[in-house]
Amino acid sequence: MTRPRASQKAQSGTLYISGSTYHRVPIFRQHEACEIFLRALDAYRQKFHLRVFAYVVMPDHYHLLLKIPADRRLLDFLRDFKSLVGRHVLDWVRQVDRDELLRRFALPRKGTRSKDARHCVLQYNTYVKALDNPRALRQKMAYIHMNPVRERLAESPEAYPYSSARAYAGKGLSLVKVDRLELPYD
Repeated sequence: MTRPRASQKAQSGTLYISGSTYHRVPIFRQHEACEIFLRALDAYRQKFHLRVFAYVVMPDHYHLLLKIPADRRLLDFLRDFKSLVGRHVLDWVRQVDRDELLRRFALPRKGTRSKDARHCVLQYNTYVKALDNPRALRQKMAYIHMNPVRERLAESPEAYPYSSARAYAGKGLSLVKVDRLELPYD
């Protein structure tokens, strides 16, 4: 099944966004790469005035639950955010001399111009779904927070450091400022 592209989706309301690394390379097994991703998310939360309700960074993919203001474009956020994460991850990979990772992120065709991308860290396609009712929001938030438990990366959602579950459980600060989403039950 082909995932819908962000350009095909409306950006109103709360959005569930899911994406993966290029060729599912598990770069986010590395603490430094997770911190790069989360620092970029927090920076774009401020720059785009996003409301971040939930997030998780898994070894080879990520999930976000957020709201973009009406005067901002989802495509601009995704393009700029993924580009920043990619540049910073590649800088880190070069700094620690991980040539095997650089090869795994290399694009098959080299660009003809010097500014053409030669590597890709986050896949171009991103799954985006607008959520418009409390039940759907609760389901996606539970899915996001339980992801590390299902993948046996943590015993409980709040034990996983690269997730917003800690903020919801009152277990300390999250690496990204989280706007708590209080949802009524049906």
